[in-house]
Amino acid sequence: MTFRSRILAGAIGLGLGLSGWAASAQAAEAVIDQLGLKFVPTTVAINAGDSIRFENHDPFTHDVTVVSPDGTSSDKGIQQHGKDNVVAFTKQGTFKIVCKFHPMMSATVIVK
Repeated sequence: MTFRSRILAGAIGLGLGLSGWAASAQAAEAVIDQLGLKFVPTTVAINAGDSIRFENHDPFTHDVTVVSPDGTSSDKGIQQHGKDNVVAFTKQGTFKIVCKFHPMMSATVIVK
């Protein structure tokens, strides 16, 4: 391998390594489905800055409301069958997810 080839190979390796590092630093997205009048799974742990995609595979309309650790709530809107709703969690804590239309539906999001 010539000197020029080694430099090129090293530059490509560095570029690939840095692109992998940058990708891992990006926020992740977890999924909670609304299925059978339940949030599935019922507990999800994520990191601050990550998002959750709420999918609705029920034939029913649902609501996604996030209750913060301090008790305040934020209604993320009505969700029709087949529609997704993405919610970002920027602060640490344990959050409760509820559906105002179906009070028996709840989930827990633990943000580290």
